[in-house]
Amino acid sequence: MIDVAPDRTLYRDFAGFAGKHPDREWMVYERGGGQVFRWSYAAFLDSVHQAANLLRELGIRRGDVFNLHLSNHPAYAQLILAASYLGATAMPTNPASSTDELAYLVAHSESKAIFTEAECLDVTNAVAADSEILTVVCDTGESLPDGYPVYEAALSGQKAEPPNGHGGADRVVQLLYTSGTTSRPKGVMLTNACFVYGAEVFAAGSGLRREDRHLVVLPLFHAGAQCHALWPCLVTGASVAVMARFSASRFFEQAIEYGCTMAAMFGALLRMLLNQPERNTDAAHGIRNVTFAQNLTDVQYATWHRRFRAPLQQLWGMTETCGLPVMSPLTGERNLAAMGKPVPGYEVKVVDERGQDVDMGTPGEVIVKGIPGRTIMLGYLKNPAATAETLRSHSDGTWLYSGDTVRADGDGFLYFMDRGKDLIRRAGENISSIEVENVIKECEGVADVCVVGVPDEVRDERVVAAVVPVPGANLNEEGIRTYCSRRLAAFKVPGTIEFVDALPRTSVGKIQKQVVRDRLATVS
Repeated sequence: MIDVAPDRTLYRDFAGFAGKHPDREWMVYERGGGQVFRWSYAAFLDSVHQAANLLRELGIRRGDVFNLHLSNHPAYAQLILAASYLGATAMPTNPASSTDELAYLVAHSESKAIFTEAECLDVTNAVAADSEILTVVCDTGESLPDGYPVYEAALSGQKAEPPNGHGGADRVVQLLYTSGTTSRPKGVMLTNACFVYGAEVFAAGSGLRREDRHLVVLPLFHAGAQCHALWPCLVTGASVAVMARFSASRFFEQAIEYGCTMAAMFGALLRMLLNQPERNTDAAHGIRNVTFAQNLTDVQYATWHRRFRAPLQQLWGMTETCGLPVMSPLTGERNLAAMGKPVPGYEVKVVDERGQDVDMGTPGEVIVKGIPGRTIMLGYLKNPAATAETLRSHSDGTWLYSGDTVRADGDGFLYFMDRGKDLIRRAGENISSIEVENVIKECEGVADVCVVGVPDEVRDERVVAAVVPVPGANLNEEGIRTYCSRRLAAFKVPGTIEFVDALPRTSVGKIQKQVVRDRLATVS
């Protein structure tokens, strides 16, 4: 494994390209309402320096954390690159988060400021109440409230000369929280080196070139949009077209309008595009590669290639890996039924419960070799036990245990079989079933609960729950959903709730989730 990021940071890479190609266009941003903004490399670098000065003015110093709680906006790239320069840490969060969810993340990360949008102020105000957390509102095209600093105005008032910076390759530049085996998300610590390494590996694996323009429709609070699009374009010197949000009806129209050649999506978004009415212009775009995760059916693949003629490239990775260790081959047979093959830059194995290699075709856990803080995550914030469980030292180095079950064929392709860590996958979001279960257990009259994901034709999986009521309790689906909606983001709230007398358990009392999943798949 060659460390391609010995002293590189996201900021240094970007500043280097800006110095060599100042007039080259770096970003196009389509805001809500159709307004379009453009930046050259040099102009965007000036805005990054202004963002660094703004962070300093807000009291953000080396090692401090700030929260990005908004939909797609140039502030993501400006502030994360500013953090890379200063040695600070950005903590992006889903703008659909509930007050309880965001409050935990802000407190756990010790964030000192929140950059948000008008639509999220009810939640962010509740989180910032009775605290010294500063709130700055970004202009997303909605009506701006009075009494708050507006990001764009505050930015324009700053100098374009950079302040003193203390960033470095080994500094944690982002905290990305991910659902897992516990009710609370874990903060994945990712350094500059992690992002640069992962971006270089992805760029090589996807054939990204300097003349490419990536259509960014995935949410930038998510590792997918950053690690599949934004940062690979940065280290390659390519450009990006950032959309405020994904639009199935306008996706290819936007690709044509902004001259995009690459895109990254999830299986759910591909299905949404396939569900759009056919048009004569479906293949009039210039997209030459679409990376994605989660399988389609054979019929859907055939329809996609007939209608859109945009080659698909399957991949697998985790927030913890930062890069994409498994991808469909760039040339030759891609075999989209598989996750792909291990790519140069990562060593991948399939092992049994003892950590021993399994035979070809035998299911096992996929693990990835890496250097913590350089090629894979540094660890989980304030959670040494979870870090030790995921990052395990072997005689030949450190291996990241994914929890995902796969099998390999004779050609080296890996096939996804089951997701570990009690996760539900909904339209690209990982949802902890345990987190949802713990909220439902708080409802008066609930004796026991099991939450699982069942297949969904569009959004990968739906969240469903089997609930055991306390005898005589007056429970109903709507009441449980209403309670959940106060505590959880809307996409985590179960769409179906089935009341049962008891949950199936093993001889040692463990709930048999697969049995529950099979039953609820037939009734929901």
